[in-house]
Amino acid sequence: LKASKATTKATAAATLVNLLLSKMAQGDIQNKAQEVKNAASEKATELGNKASETAEQAKHAAQEKKEEASNKMQEMSNDASTTGQQKSNEAGSTLESAKNTVAENLEAAKNTISE
Repeated sequence: LKASKATTKATAAATLVNLLLSKMAQGDIQNKAQEVKNAASEKATELGNKASETAEQAKHAAQEKKEEASNKMQEMSNDASTTGQQKSNEAGSTLESAKNTVAENLEAAKNTISE
């Protein structure tokens, strides 16, 4: 009977030890799972921040290109305007010169007729 009680106690003790080890292992697994979850969350946040940063850089680069294009268009418009004004001035000078030449020729013809 004593041997049977000792065996029962030994079995109960072994069961408790196994249960305790099982709980500890389960706790370790849960801890490890939490660590993995935290690391994954941290990495996702890191990647999200990097994507936001890259998007912001792309936005700034696009804005700079837009401004460069706008400035170039304005510069080209100003050049065209200046060239147009110069051509207009040249045409005005040529017209004035032609007018003067015609007036001189008319005056010379008038003088010739008068003589």
